[in-house]
Order: sequence, then structure tokens, then C-alpha cells
Amino acid sequence: MPAVAHAISISRRASNGSIAADGHTGFASLFPFSAGLHGVDQDSNYLYAQILGLTFVGLMVLTLTLRWAKMTIAHFRHMAVLSNTDRQQFWAENKTAWWPSLKKHLLYAPLKSSRHNREVQLTSAIAIGTIPSRGHFLILAMYFITNAAYCLVLPYSNPDKRFVWVQLRGRTGMLAALNIIPTVLFALRNNPLIWMLQTPYDTFNLLHRWIGRIFIMEAILHTAAWLRVTTLQSGGKLEAIKMGLTTLPHGPSFSWGLVAMIVLLIIAIQSVGALRHAFYETFLNVHKILVATALAGVYLHLKLDSLPQVPWMHLIFSLWIAEYVFRIFHIVYRNYSRQKGITHVKIEALEADACRLTFDLARPWTPRSGCHVHVYIPSISLLAGFNSHPFSVAWDTVRPVAIKEKEDDDLPQFDEKEINYDRKEKLQGTISLVVRARTGFTKALFEKASKQPGGVLHTRGAVEGPYGGHEKLNSYGTVILFAGGVGITHQVTFVRDLVRGAHDGTAAARKVVLIWSVPNTESLEWVRPWMDEILKMPGRRDVLKIMLFITKPRNHLEVVSGTGTVQMFPGRCNPQTVLDKEIHERVGAVAVTVCGPGAFADGVRKAARARVHVGVVDFVEEAFTY
Repeated sequence: MPAVAHAISISRRASNGSIAADGHTGFASLFPFSAGLHGVDQDSNYLYAQILGLTFVGLMVLTLTLRWAKMTIAHFRHMAVLSNTDRQQFWAENKTAWWPSLKKHLLYAPLKSSRHNREVQLTSAIAIGTIPSRGHFLILAMYFITNAAYCLVLPYSNPDKRFVWVQLRGRTGMLAALNIIPTVLFALRNNPLIWMLQTPYDTFNLLHRWIGRIFIMEAILHTAAWLRVTTLQSGGKLEAIKMGLTTLPHGPSFSWGLVAMIVLLIIAIQSVGALRHAFYETFLNVHKILVATALAGVYLHLKLDSLPQVPWMHLIFSLWIAEYVFRIFHIVYRNYSRQKGITHVKIEALEADACRLTFDLARPWTPRSGCHVHVYIPSISLLAGFNSHPFSVAWDTVRPVAIKEKEDDDLPQFDEKEINYDRKEKLQGTISLVVRARTGFTKALFEKASKQPGGVLHTRGAVEGPYGGHEKLNSYGTVILFAGGVGITHQVTFVRDLVRGAHDGTAAARKVVLIWSVPNTESLEWVRPWMDEILKMPGRRDVLKIMLFITKPRNHLEVVSGTGTVQMFPGRCNPQTVLDKEIHERVGAVAVTVCGPGAFADGVRKAARARVHVGVVDFVEEAFTY
């Protein structure tokens, strides 16, 4: 207390007299509540930081529990059905009333009404992003409220208001520094929590954006509190602020803090949904530069004043650098080999403004159903190629390398002793994507391929991944897959693997329904080669039904509705009508998945939510809202 009284006494003298700095009356001596940890209640700051950290851990444990419970149930259902196919009906019915209600009103629910992934439009050309789901909103609201509450627990009863402002300065600075950790961690594609919690990157990117906004708001409050407590101590003299920014030993620290604050304000403006979506590739490049600058500013602000949050910044930089090193190593390893060199890419321009990309992999690998990759094609656009949108893997092949045939007389005699199961077989593999031409990189890709002879371009490139593909559908007796437009690429590998699994006895699926909505029949060419392969698979007719909805046919003659397992209809798909019919005829538990435009996906979500009480109906959506 004597030290605090002495600081107050010095501060009052500074407010009544001239402001000058020399060897004996530096900034910290004149304005003790504006420098370092003077007057800051560090015990309370650490307490609230620890509580906030425990809140984060608690949310992670809750998510992990729900995900593991779902995976455990799916595993037991899968094993039970494979061992006894007559037990499908047991898994078709809900065993409780509260779980379907929880899915309907929380887990699958939009924030309000039925709108979730349909973008909010300011005008026909300007979109500001999507609306969080009800579950995501509750998590974000709770996190925001706890941050706000910890910032506002201040000594309001103290008659000296400088105590309030210095406590606010310390509290907001502590929480802002702490929130940098999840903000950076959730932005990383290889965030370890993704595979640990089996939660898609799209969810973590949503959390990254909103926690980043909380961090910026706390940084603004931290700066405002410093300005206010400084002017209170100086009697309103603005020279005190200038002195703090220009004199040693605290001037460099405060100056770098100001630099970080200005850059964070630019990031806040630059990250507005309308700008982010309109100029996504430019946004990514500029965003990375701004973030690196802001983090460097925060680090120097803390380091030069020897503040206790410096180790947190070391952790943040370590995570960021380690993730980039891992990505670079992974990309090089997967896309370069001494035998084949760099991965070869074949780009085919298709009808309806799309491209089919086939990567002849330098090192073959088998992707998971429903996964996606990031594409690198420097010859198209160096910067855009390294900041591309994710693309779903539509098809993949892995096969032995062809060996030149020999004449029968030249073939060596077979000797059982020569069998070697440990010998690695040489393989070659491809993965294929379909990319719809929109703006930036995708538009350049389509235009360059279209100008080539035959509409085919050969070049070199790389893929990064696979990412996603966490959902496994092989435990469901009925799988209903909705696709809108190019969203079909997410569903094709699921259909192939489910049909194969049903025939081989490795999947529980007895009914697979693919519903694809496209604007015209030309779009059907996007996946025709792969659908032809699926239609030739053994046992396909027993499990697979395909429904094609052509929303804008040139005439009704080109839309022929078949009566077999492949049917075509003119007009828009009504998800509720389709879903009600298939659920009524379901076999076992039902999985409803969707990948497509926001409005279409929201319609499928609404239809699935309306029927979760009928039986076991699980909903899965693949979205790239960032």
C-alpha cells in the first residue's frame, strides 16, 4: 500500500505540473499506472485467464464426448448388423425421446428459422457470410459473455477511478494475449483438434473468425484503457501520451503495441464477409501479411517490457511455424518422387463452365470418402494456386504399374519358394476433381484449359491433403445423399464405397439413394465416367437408386424419367417430399448427407430435422463457408 500511495502522489504531481522526462522523472515515475504491471491485479488476471482456459478445455471435452459417443454407437451398430443382417430394424428406432429433440433443437438447428448456410445478401452482388448454427451460436455467446464478464469485474467501489482503468488495462491485455492462442490454432489446416475431435475445419474456421473478433475488441479496450489512465494521471494533457510513445524505456514497447493495434483494426475491416468473399484470394495473401505484422507487434510490445505473456507468444509462433513446416514436407513428399518427378495434372474443360482435374500422383495414396484437397498449380496463377479453395475428391484410382508382357516361352517357371509377400508392389494412382469456374483461380483454370487443343491442358502441380472425410456412413442401413451442382463430387466416392461395401459384406447399407440437382443436362457430363463405373458395379441394382433433378431444362424432351434405378425429373427437388418417401421405406438407421449451395443445403437440413423423431435419422453436411 505505501508503494501505491507513493505512485498516486507522483501521479498527482505530474498532473499539476509540467511533463518532463529526465533520468530521475521518467514516464514510469510520472505515470506509474500506465507502465508495466504497476497497479495491475495480476492474481485476479491469472485467475480469470485460468478459468477461461478451463472453459475452453471443458467445451473440448464435451465435444469429444459427443463425438466419441456417436462413433462408438456407429461401431457397435456396424458390427451388430454385419453379424446379423436381420437386426437392421433394431437400429432403425429411437431408444429415447430426448436425443432426437436435442438433435432437432440444438445439434442440427439453424440459429433461427431454417437459414444457416445460405449467405446473407446485402445486395444481389454483395454477401456478408453465413449465420452460425444454434449450437455454434451458444458456444460463441458463452465464450463472449465470459470474456466480457472477466473484463468487467473491476474495483468500481474505489473512489480513485484510475484504479478501475488500470485494472481494465491489465485484464483486457491478459485476455487479449490469451485469445491469440485459439485464434491462431483454429486457423491452421492441420490443427490437431480437428482429428482429435473429428470436427471439420469449417467449424474451426468459424470459431477462428469470431474469437479473433473478441481478441481485437479486447485489444481495443486495452489501448483505450491505457490512453484513459494516462490522461487521468496527467490531468488531461495529451503530451503524456506522446511521452509514453517516444521515451525510454517504455516507448518502443508502447509504439509496437500501437503498430499492432492499427494492423488489427485493418484486419477487422479486411475480414468483413463482403470483402472476404468478393476478393478471397487477395484477402488470403493480404491477411497473412497483416497477421504476421500484428503478431510481431504484439510480441515486441510484450518482450520489450518483459511482460509475463511472452511465453504464450513463443507457443503461438511455434504452432504456426510447425504447421507450415509440416505442410511443406507433406506436399513435397506426396507430390515428388525420383521415379516420376513432380505430380502431373491433366485439366479438361467441360460443358457448363467446369473443369475436370486428374492428378497423376508422384506417390500414390488412397483418400477417404468425402475428403477434400487443396490444389497447387503455379502455371495457372502462382499466388492463387497456393491459396485455392478446397475441392472435394470426386474419384481416385490406385493400380499396379503395368509390366511389359513376355512371350510364354520367356516366362520363368513358377516356384513357390520365390513368393515374397513383403515385396512392395509398384503402384500408380490418380485423384480427380471437378472445379466449377467462378472467379480468380477457378476462372483462370477454365479459361486456360478451354484455349488448348481439344480443351485439355497438361501441366505440373500438387495437391495438399487429404482433409476432412471424418464421417463414416458404413454403419447405416439407409443412406440418402443430396448433391447440388458441383457438390456431387463430395458424394460420388461415398456412393461407390457403399455399393462396393454392400456387395462385399463390409457395409451395412441396404439402400443408397443419390439425389442430384443440376441446372442442365450438360452438367451431367462432369461425373459421367465415374457414374458409368458405379452403374457397372456388381450388386448395384440391389442397393442404389439415383434421382436427377434438372432445374432449368431447355425443353421437357431432354428430361426422360426412367422407371428403373436411375430417374430424371424436370424442376427443383423438394427435399421434404423425397426424404419422407425414402424414410418411410427405410432399412435400419438413416444417414442424410448434403453438399451443395447454401439454400439447397438448408432445405435438406430442414427436411431432416423435421423427421428425426420418426426413427434414427442422422444429418451430415459438408460445407466450405470460409
